[in-house]
Amino acid sequence: MFDALKSVTDTILNPISVWLSLIVSVPIFWTWWDLVIGRRYRHRRWRREVSCHAGVRPAILIVDLLPKKDVRAAVEHFRAGSEELKGIPEEHVFVVSRSNWLEPDDAPGLVQDIQAAAAEILRCGADVLHYFHAGPVFAAAVVGAEFANAGCRVLLYQNEQGHYVNFGPLRHPRF
Repeated sequence: MFDALKSVTDTILNPISVWLSLIVSVPIFWTWWDLVIGRRYRHRRWRREVSCHAGVRPAILIVDLLPKKDVRAAVEHFRAGSEELKGIPEEHVFVVSRSNWLEPDDAPGLVQDIQAAAAEILRCGADVLHYFHAGPVFAAAVVGAEFANAGCRVLLYQNEQGHYVNFGPLRHPRF
């Protein structure tokens, strides 16, 4: 009896189990590939597309917190050489600057100025904000907090060795 059962198992059930496991492994491998490789590819492609698209109604925010440096001139020079940014009208360029080094007591006034600039940017209907930052990092955190729930996408630019580099969107989707 056991020989007959072993014969049925070896001749019928064993090949069926092999084919069934091969069929089931295809969607498992496909899902693994999509989660591991596909997500990384989609995120890279999304970042490239988002970083190169200037927007339909773009605006520029310049936060210049470095005393005795004219960051706006550097931004205007960069803007003149950039095809995406050169068409932005002057009334959509907003500047928050300070002529002295920031002290902790200056933070509330800076936050109010950034909030006022954010209100003006949203009032003009900007869909993409090109954000140029120079100075302490806490101001960038304030800008990020102000635009966290805004309807516009924020692209971060930072000065790296004499020219600006587009670091892409300030907020990335959760893929």
